[in-house]
Amino acid sequence: MAITSESLNKASAVSFDPSSSARPLLENIFDLFGTLDSEGVVINLFGSIFQTANNSPKLLIGQLFSETVFWQSTENTSGNLQNVIDAAADGRPQKIILDFRINSEMKSPLELNIQPIPGTEPDTKLFITGQLLNRFDDRISPHRTESEYLLLAAENAEIGLWFWDLEDNVIHSTPECNELFGLPPYDQISYKQVISAIHPEDRAFVEEFLRQSREDGTKFEEEFRVVYKDHSIEWICAEGRSFLDETGSPQRMLGVVQKITKQKESAAELAKVYEREKKALDEAVEANRAKDLFLAVISHELRSPLNAIQGWSKILLTKELDEKTRINALETIERSARFQTKLINDLVDSSRVASGKLKLEYRPYSLFDIVEASYNGQKPTAESRGVELIFNSNTKDVTVFGDPGRLQQVFSNLISNALKFTPENGSVTISMESDSEKSIICVTDTGRGITPEAMPLIFQQFSQGDLGSSGSGGGLGLGLSIVKILVERHGGTVSVSSKGRGEGSTFTVTLPLNRTELPEPPRQDRSAEHDRLDKMNILLVEDNHDSREVAQLFLEQNGANVKTAQSATAAMDLLKAAHLPPDIIISDIAMPDEDGYTFIGRVRNMPNGFGKNIPALVLSAFATKESRSKALEAGFQRYSTKPFDPETLINDILDLTKDQI
Repeated sequence: MAITSESLNKASAVSFDPSSSARPLLENIFDLFGTLDSEGVVINLFGSIFQTANNSPKLLIGQLFSETVFWQSTENTSGNLQNVIDAAADGRPQKIILDFRINSEMKSPLELNIQPIPGTEPDTKLFITGQLLNRFDDRISPHRTESEYLLLAAENAEIGLWFWDLEDNVIHSTPECNELFGLPPYDQISYKQVISAIHPEDRAFVEEFLRQSREDGTKFEEEFRVVYKDHSIEWICAEGRSFLDETGSPQRMLGVVQKITKQKESAAELAKVYEREKKALDEAVEANRAKDLFLAVISHELRSPLNAIQGWSKILLTKELDEKTRINALETIERSARFQTKLINDLVDSSRVASGKLKLEYRPYSLFDIVEASYNGQKPTAESRGVELIFNSNTKDVTVFGDPGRLQQVFSNLISNALKFTPENGSVTISMESDSEKSIICVTDTGRGITPEAMPLIFQQFSQGDLGSSGSGGGLGLGLSIVKILVERHGGTVSVSSKGRGEGSTFTVTLPLNRTELPEPPRQDRSAEHDRLDKMNILLVEDNHDSREVAQLFLEQNGANVKTAQSATAAMDLLKAAHLPPDIIISDIAMPDEDGYTFIGRVRNMPNGFGKNIPALVLSAFATKESRSKALEAGFQRYSTKPFDPETLINDILDLTKDQI
C-alpha cells in the first residue's frame, strides 16, 4: 500500500514529538508542520519555509497562528484561517489554501492541513502541516492561456480580477477577488456562489446588468453590496465588459472588483456636509426673505394707523370742526393708537417666545370670567362694524389653573381676529362647553373663511403678512402664533376648521380644568376713582414733550401735584431746590445727555440721604427683560412700559407709596 501525505499526517498527529526521530522525515515531506492548542495558539512550528522567509519559527510560539505576519495578504485572510482552526478544534479535519508571505515583495500559495490530535480532549491539540504549491497546478490547465497569465499578473498586483469563460461556464479568479466576495481564496468559484454573496437588496440589480452585458457585449461599471459570513457588509465596485463571437454569441467576460466601502462612507459624509451647508444656506436665504417681508409688513402696519393719527391731528389743529366730526377724529386717533399698541405688544411677545423668556403666572381662576371679559371687551368693535357678537356657555362654574391675563389675550385675539374678517351684518359666536375634565371654547364667524392652502400655515408667524393676498385684513400675523403658544403652555390645544373661501371659520381651544374653588373677588370702591392720587407730589422726568404732557395731564386728573423735567439735569436741579423730597419719581430711561440709569444713581447718592428712599418708577418704551433688570439694579423699584395702562400705572404708584400715605 502506498504511503500518502494524508496518511502520514494522521500518523504524525498521533505520535508527533518535536524531538522524535520523525522530525527529519517530516521536514523532507512538508514545508511547514507543528502543533497548535484548541484556540489556535502556536505550541511549536518547524519547516524549511521559515528559512526561506528568513524568520525563526520559535518567535511565533505563544501567538495566534492566524494572526502572524505571514497571512496578511488581505484583511480577510486571518479571519478565514481562524474559522478553519475553530472547525478543526471541533473534531473536523480542515484544508485551506492561503498566500504565505515570504517577504514584502514575494508570496506563494500554501496548502494547510489541520486536524485534531486524538486522545488530547478536553484540551484538544491540533496538528498542522503545509506545502507550497505551484500557482496554477490544481486550478488551471497546464497549457496557460492569455487569461491565465493575466490572472497571475493580477494576483501579483493584488487586484481582484476574474475571467468568465461563457462557453464552458467556468470562472477563473484571483484570491483577492474570491475574498472580496467572502469565498475561499483558492477555490474554483461559480456564478451561483457570487450571486449568493451579494446583498439581497442588490442581487436582482447585479444579475440584470451582468445579463445585459452578456447579451449585448457591453461594458459595465456598477456598485453593490456583499454580505460576509460574520454579517458584515462591504461595498464593491465591479468594472468590466463582455465579448461576443462573430455570430453575436457570448464568448467571455472580464472584470475587475475592488472594495469601496471607505470611499462610499467618505462620499456619504461629504453628502451630509453638503446637505447641512445647503440647509444652512437655504435657511439663511429664507431668513433674509422673512426679514425683508417682516420689514415691509411692519412698515405698512405701523404707517397705516400713524397716517390716520397724523392726518386727524393736523386737521384738529388747523381747522374748526363740528362736534360730531371732532369726536369722530378723536375716536379714530384713539383707535389707531390702540391698534399700534397691539402691534407692538405682539412684537414684544413674539420676541419673548423666540428667546424662551415668555413667563406665565399660574393661579386658579374662573375661565368663564376670562372669556366673558374678552367678549365684553370686543363688543364696541363689533357694534362699530355692524357685526353681531354672541356668547353662550353651558355653565359659569369653570375653574382653570392658568395665567388669566394671558388667557384673556388668547380669547381677545381670536375674537378680534374673527371680527376683522367678518363683513357687516355677519356674526361671531363664542360658545363654551365644559365638563369635569376640560372646557372647549369655539369662536365661529361667518367671514371670508380660510383656503385649504392657507390652513397649514395659519398658526405660523407672519402667515397673514403676505402682501400679495387680496383682501388682507391687516396685522403682522403674530396674533395666532402667540395664541397657539399660550394655549399649549396651559396644557391645551388650538385648532381651526373652515369649508373654504366665503364659508367662515371656527377656532377651537381645548383647556384642561382644575376644579379648585375660587376665592370671592374683592369689591372695588369706585367712588374715588378720579382722585386716587389726591395731594400726591410726583416728579415726572420725560424728554419727549408730548409724552410728558399726556402723562402729566393723566396724573393731575387723578389728583396728583406734578412737577415735570425734560432732562435728568433739570430733574436734579428741582430736587436740589426742594425742601422735601417728592412722594415718587417717574422717569424715562432713554434721554439725551444722561439716561435714567445714571439719573437714579445720582438721586440715591444725594447728600444727607435726601434721595435715598424716594420711590422711583420707570416709564419707558423699552420692554426687554434686560432693560427691566438693569433699571431695578440701578435703583428703581418698578418698571412700566409705554404706552402706559392707566389702571396699572396708578396701582404701581399706590403700591410704591402706600407706606408714605
